[in-house]
Formats: sequence, structure tokens, C-alpha cells
Amino acid sequence: AVVSTQSTGMKMKRNLDKSAFIEHKKTIRDLMEIGHVPSHFFYTHDYVLEQLPPLSENTSVVQLTERQLERMTDITNDQGVMAVFDRAKELPKTTRMPLIIWLDRIRNAGNAGAIIRAAAGASCLSVIFSPESCNIWCPATLRASAGAHYMIPTYQNMSLEEVCRSLPENWQICLLQTEKSCRGSPGNLPASPYHAMQLTQPTLMVVGGEATGITEDVMRLIEGFKGDVTNIFIPIIHPLDSLNVGMASSILIYEMMKQYGSIKLSSEGQEVLRASEIARQHCRLGTARGVSTEVSDLVPELEKIFPPHKEGDEEETDLEPINFN
Repeated sequence: AVVSTQSTGMKMKRNLDKSAFIEHKKTIRDLMEIGHVPSHFFYTHDYVLEQLPPLSENTSVVQLTERQLERMTDITNDQGVMAVFDRAKELPKTTRMPLIIWLDRIRNAGNAGAIIRAAAGASCLSVIFSPESCNIWCPATLRASAGAHYMIPTYQNMSLEEVCRSLPENWQICLLQTEKSCRGSPGNLPASPYHAMQLTQPTLMVVGGEATGITEDVMRLIEGFKGDVTNIFIPIIHPLDSLNVGMASSILIYEMMKQYGSIKLSSEGQEVLRASEIARQHCRLGTARGVSTEVSDLVPELEKIFPPHKEGDEEETDLEPINFN
């Protein structure tokens, strides 16, 4: 039932141990469509209800004024909605890439949420927050992750020592740092640019903050690790200090996905790759001969790959799943 309230003094105490507060319509809709049911739903205008799937009878629905909803959130809520979900989550059953990301004192919630989102998109094993990192379930992290918390295992307040104790022997550790930090890293650890690094075995990626980098305590602990340990960096051409930690982590996550995963493209995707290679070869050949390369010159070759569409032809739309085996 919908309860309309005019109480200007209404306040809601957030139980941060059990609930997740989502303040974005798309994220709420995405979670509801995969089966998550909000325990509470707050909204300001009736049209908000029309933009979301039907609410469960078990959901407490409350209509508020815009001012009341603003007082319940820590942002200017321009979407007129807030939903409360249980943190307990049934993760989607999927094959996961053997990559664990451990965040060393990442205090910026926006960066933390972006890393969770990237890791979920690549189907990593988990994202683990150190005791000194920000709260996984704080509103800012939830907003930045766009609901990815419910797609990947996440853990709070786990030390690197705890994580390393649970790793099998065949795992390696990659320390994501700036190139400058790699040069000054203690222990004479090898350093490699990300694109030259072999990321084809199970990996624990340690990510430090942009200002502090990977802490000395962590570096001392790494010295006792029996497996391979490598500093890894992203080369930067212009004299920037570093990339945003969320961006840098995403680059490394998807570099491992490219190397480790056997991504099976659809037949159309494979044709696009072949067509791209033909175009590149044609342009190189034309340049070597000192002649211009026109798109029209490629048509005969491309038509061998992409025959002209005939009425009644059915398009291939099914994609084969990603296989990490």
C-alpha cells in the first residue's frame, strides 16, 4: 500500500550493517529485473512508479515531498526516488576470471565503486577492501558501482595477510603502481608495463591510492610471499603524475581478460575483424606504392566477407558465451 506523509520532521536511520540505499532509477530497475526486491521504496511523484517494474506487496511504499526526500539523502536527489535493498545477495552463476582485486587504503568512494563495476563487468572472482579503505556499502560507492555490488563477491576489512594465506600456490601477485613508484620499490622487484606482462595465470592485483601508493606495510608483507610478485605500471607519455586509480585498475582488469579469456566472437564479429585486417593491409600497400587508398577500392574484398543483404535473410544475433577455461 502507498502511504502519503506530510511530516516535515521525518528522518530515517540508515542501518549500514544490513541495507543498501539506492538512489538511481536505472540501478533500482536493473536490480528489480534480476529478482531483487526492495524492502522500502520512497518516491516523490507518481510518474516515478510508472518508470519502474511493479513493486512487490512485501515492499513498504512511501510517498514523500521533495524536501523530505532530500533530507533523507546525502545528495541533491533529482530523480525523486530511493529504494532500500538487503545486502544479502544471490550472485549470478557464471564462470569467473581468476583475478582478485585487493584495495590498499582506497578512501575515495567514487574510485572504489568504479573498480567494483569494472571487476563485475569482467567477471572477476572478487574485490576486497582493506581495513583502511572506504565503506563498500556507503551511498557514494553504491552510486559509482551502478549496482555492480550485486554482480560480484565483495569483502570489507580483510588484510592482505588474510588474503595471501588463502591463495593456492599457482597464484601470482601484481602490484599496480606508477612507473616512478616501481623504480623506487623496495626488494628489487621486477617491473613491467601492463601490456608486456603475462597475465595468463591466477592473479591477485594489489591497488594503492593515488596519493599514497602501496603502503610500506604491504610491501614488507609481500616480501614473504612464496609465489611470483611483479610491479606493474601503465606507461604515460605526457608528464602526468598518474592515472585515476579507477581508470588504471580497469585497464589492467581488461588486459587480463584479453590475455586470459578466450572470448568467442559471433560470426559477424569475426567477419568485422577480417574486414579490418583487409583494410589495414590495403592501406599499407597503397602507402608503399605511393597511391591513395579509396574506400571504393575495398568494396570487392569486403563483399566477399559481407555479401550484399538480400530481402528475407535472417541476421545472426546469438553470441557465444565467454569461456575462461
